[in-house]
Amino acid sequence: MKVMVVDDEELSKDKIVYFLHGSSVSFESVLTAGNGREALDLIKGGVIPDLILTDIRMPVMNGLELIEAVKEEYPDIRFIVTSGYADFDYAVKAMKHGVTDYVLKPVKAQDLISVVEAMRDAIAAAGQAKEESIRIETVSRENRRMAMEKEIYHLLTDRRDDEGEKKDAVREFAILGHGSYLIASVKLHAGERPVDGEVYLELRNRFDDETGHGWMMENYFGKDTFILIFGGEDENQLADAASKEAHRLRASLGDRHGLAVTIGISRPCGDPRTAYRQAAMALKNRFCFGTDRIFPYAANEARSNSASQSLALKFKLAEQSLENKSLAKAIDLLRHTAEDVFVRSLAECREEISIDYLFNEYVNLVIRFCLKNGYDFVDRIDPDVLSGRALDELEDREAIVKSIETMIERLFRSAPGSEGGALRNAALHSSVIDQIIGYVSRNIEEEINLQTVSDKFAINPSYLSRVFKAATSQSFVKYVTGLKIDKAKELLGNGALEIADIAHGLGFSDQQYFNRVFKKTTGTTPSEWRNKSKKSPKNA
Repeated sequence: MKVMVVDDEELSKDKIVYFLHGSSVSFESVLTAGNGREALDLIKGGVIPDLILTDIRMPVMNGLELIEAVKEEYPDIRFIVTSGYADFDYAVKAMKHGVTDYVLKPVKAQDLISVVEAMRDAIAAAGQAKEESIRIETVSRENRRMAMEKEIYHLLTDRRDDEGEKKDAVREFAILGHGSYLIASVKLHAGERPVDGEVYLELRNRFDDETGHGWMMENYFGKDTFILIFGGEDENQLADAASKEAHRLRASLGDRHGLAVTIGISRPCGDPRTAYRQAAMALKNRFCFGTDRIFPYAANEARSNSASQSLALKFKLAEQSLENKSLAKAIDLLRHTAEDVFVRSLAECREEISIDYLFNEYVNLVIRFCLKNGYDFVDRIDPDVLSGRALDELEDREAIVKSIETMIERLFRSAPGSEGGALRNAALHSSVIDQIIGYVSRNIEEEINLQTVSDKFAINPSYLSRVFKAATSQSFVKYVTGLKIDKAKELLGNGALEIADIAHGLGFSDQQYFNRVFKKTTGTTPSEWRNKSKKSPKNA
């Protein structure tokens, strides 16, 4: 408990402080002031006591004036008046200001301590009651928020058939009582770490406006997402206010929390359900044009345009190519088609694409393949993938391909044509790896790495690494190094070239590096190998 003693008589003030320190009451601090003005200045400066013991007769500002001024701005501060018999009328006036205790001067230790102890208990009880009141208020507010968000969710997703209940919700919640609505869908990109909970608390406090000037609801378009509902009567003003807020929000989250932010904004319209669908579609533009941007809704996003149809044609061609293919080759083709459409083609396309349409077309392609070939898919494809809602959780184009990889693994892990619970890669049964091996062999004297070969054959480097190891039982780097060392042995045996020239001719950066690699692979140095080969019967 923090206490302040206010008295213009130094001896009286020091005596009270002495009694307080000698009591059983635990004080966080005991402050003093020579008159009401000094005490008020301390309080306004940030020193807020729980209890003030004040004399009545003081210069500059007396005790009654202090009580009146403090109670007006700090009603929770308690007072005990200390004064003589002659000031009893003043004490009565003090009671009118909420003062409940009075100690006569000269102050006696027993009288003072008993009053302070009683006040301590009263302050503690009031604190507990206040905490309980705040807790009840918080729970009540959260219950109301949950009820309101439930009603809004049902309204936005059109899950309520009873028009009467819809009208009741509109009457009860102010956010639903506007003539026009605009919804912004927001996705936070935090990378590997989750978004700090403090971010959402900060956002809630910022947009907790039930009147319609910005209401926040979390996780409506997947993880680390939320929507902002704006309501108003003038559509132009509503669009302008929401656009400005979206730009401020993106800048704030980027500057303060280092988060990339993608926002899809609907058009203002009279139906919040329409605004909700438009915001969802606008947010999915991240798959075509990248993240950390603001995408206003465009009308032609609602239909499958010529660009979408062109990409869908790739699925039809892929379906024709799947005929009579082994499972391994079919899986390879499905993976290649996913990368071609969702990574390369989307990155090159500058038209607006219906990503939902393309994703559904691809899933249908996989399902038709399963149906034709007798593979069970009913319990192996995630319902969110079938409905297209899986896209809400995904960050970008590459995430779509990873999601498809997961779906393929689940579908065909234990199907005929898989080994040891893992899919047998189509590269084992295709000529692609043979072509790569031939290319590496012909160009072994060049500087060859995984990236150069990936670029040459238009294959994703990580995918190439996996299929190459599956086909050859060794990594790409180890395979190339082995070929280079075999060629080096041949050249060292001829004896016509300097070791430095051999190293340079095989693409090694310097002779020392070549020596280390050669010894690690063969167990001897290039010089030792050359000397040994000269002494062999073959060269005798």
